[in-house]
Amino acid sequence: MKRILTAVMLFLVAFTATAATKPYTRNVAVIVYKDAEPLDWTGPFEVWNDAGSFGSANGEKAFNVYIVSKTDEPLNAQGLIVKPNYSIANAPKPDVIIIPGGPSNNITDDPAFFAWTKNAAQEAEVVQTVCTGAFVMAKAGMLDNLEVTTWYGAIKGLREKYPNVTVKEGRRFVDNGKIVTTAGISAGIDGSLHLVARLLGRRVADQVSRYMEYHWTPESYLAVTYKYLNPSTNDAGRRLQLGEMQFDEGNLQEAANIFRAAVAEAPENHDAWFSLGRTLKDMNDHAASAAAYVRASETDNAHHKQYALYTAAGQYALAGDKDNAIAHLEKAFAAGWTDRAAVKTDPDFASLRTEKRVQELIAAK
Repeated sequence: MKRILTAVMLFLVAFTATAATKPYTRNVAVIVYKDAEPLDWTGPFEVWNDAGSFGSANGEKAFNVYIVSKTDEPLNAQGLIVKPNYSIANAPKPDVIIIPGGPSNNITDDPAFFAWTKNAAQEAEVVQTVCTGAFVMAKAGMLDNLEVTTWYGAIKGLREKYPNVTVKEGRRFVDNGKIVTTAGISAGIDGSLHLVARLLGRRVADQVSRYMEYHWTPESYLAVTYKYLNPSTNDAGRRLQLGEMQFDEGNLQEAANIFRAAVAEAPENHDAWFSLGRTLKDMNDHAASAAAYVRASETDNAHHKQYALYTAAGQYALAGDKDNAIAHLEKAFAAGWTDRAAVKTDPDFASLRTEKRVQELIAAK
């Protein structure tokens, strides 16, 4: 593994990233309508949403995932009550669109809903259909002369209704570049992981599938086309991935060296400070870890800030610096950390539990 990492590092040093011409975070619109098949869209939603976090680079999430429907009123998706984030009237322009199956005529038979979906799909970077969602893109004329797939029970119907579309059986998904069609229900997860690997690299897709405990087996002919590190970010983002790889392998000193270099190059990179703090924490370098977590807390991300301050307080406590430990515990609570009772059981704070100021903080509302 070390030799593989070294080879990847050498490649990275030689790689010159093209300057970004658009925001790193892609908008992912998940379209939902009355009686949409739940797993058709909740599975992809999980993949893309998790990948947004695992694919974060330089303080920016990879994906902003949201639900769009004809209106923003709650709807019944086969017993699952869904409150869309946006209506077609106010939805942000999507870079990626997910169109699930079910009675997809709820889109195609609605002129306004269909017109918005067709226009958004034409302007998007990627469109992913799941199950009978393929019928929407077929009606839009976007599947003509392409090989596609759909739910096994809809293959005959899609062939008969749209003879210019070549419908393939036995495929989990078919990638045409801009449009990826997937088979039914759970196949949407496979298609989403494939697209994540295509857009963010194989490592992020593997992290997502492991987190989901989903047995993902990429098709071999496609797996060789994936970059391993994130092709959508820059050299700095890929260097952090290398550091995370070293951390995962237990090579803590190598990871720390990479993260130290990252923060030296970009002191405002809160992700790098966070990763450095976590690595130093595992190395039992508590004072340095606390200082890194404090730098990581200097962010607009509320949860990130709260967690970083709370962890910094614990590291200061382990370093024997009670004043800084209590001061940063106060800052964590002021920033919104709500689990005050955790201090009673967290071993990092064992040395502080008899302190009057800490007892008062725990008891405060």
